[in-house]
Amino acid sequence: MADENYFFCKSIDKNSRNAYNWIQQRKWRDYMNKRQEPICASSSFASTVVDCIYIAVGDGIKEDIARQGLKTHNSVPSRIWDLLNTYVCERLRTTDCIATTTKRGPWEIALVYDRATGFLFTLMREKRFNELQSNVTKRRNMHYVDLLVRHLNSDLVSNVGQTRLFPIYFEDEDKMAENVQKILLGFSEDVGEIKRHAIILFDSSKYNLTSVRAIMVDSNLNPVSEWDWTKYIPVQESSITEKVDNPNAPESNPSRGLELTAKAAARKKAVRKRRREENIS
Repeated sequence: MADENYFFCKSIDKNSRNAYNWIQQRKWRDYMNKRQEPICASSSFASTVVDCIYIAVGDGIKEDIARQGLKTHNSVPSRIWDLLNTYVCERLRTTDCIATTTKRGPWEIALVYDRATGFLFTLMREKRFNELQSNVTKRRNMHYVDLLVRHLNSDLVSNVGQTRLFPIYFEDEDKMAENVQKILLGFSEDVGEIKRHAIILFDSSKYNLTSVRAIMVDSNLNPVSEWDWTKYIPVQESSITEKVDNPNAPESNPSRGLELTAKAAARKKAVRKRRREENIS
């Protein structure tokens, strides 16, 4: 009888531990879900932002180059930002959104506040964000993304990325509240409560917009949630054709004056022959 009671109590103890572990896991999941939130914005908002980026990196900058008759394009990367910030401020200054510009050091950035969701959006290239993310432990001072994230997303925790034993510290961290206020001074009117910060990341190649996504990150710049906006990129041909002033100029005909090697010429001849045979068959 004593043995039966022993095994009975042991069984209850095991079940209790399992129940306790299940409750703890459930509490942890609920806790983590509260700290991981979706990005809140309407599809029309996303579509408008993507369209602004699409024009800025494409026909907008091409038209600007043609109108100015520029011979060199050294300023194109920064010029695109001037166009993009202008388009965003013009098209997203509506009853539902407030769009403005502000300064962080010598650089001017666009801020977009969605009244319906309380989200504050900024824009950045994918490459630049990757640099900030990889150098987060090496930077001495806070980037404006660090400021906004630590101010608005401080309670969010990513379920990806490396868990850090010690928090990341910046030398100017004691001025965070002051610097955040300087950034938000760009809003000339009351925007209400700003709840979260999200970054709109994009990538382009040769005047073509290739990807756009909205991402919300934690204090270590690890992703908490993401929304792919690439599907909103317009599918249409450019209305601006690149102008060639002198087709005989070396820069317009880079192969002029160059001859193929014997091996390359033979390969080119073989390709033409094979294509002719394929067309005949």
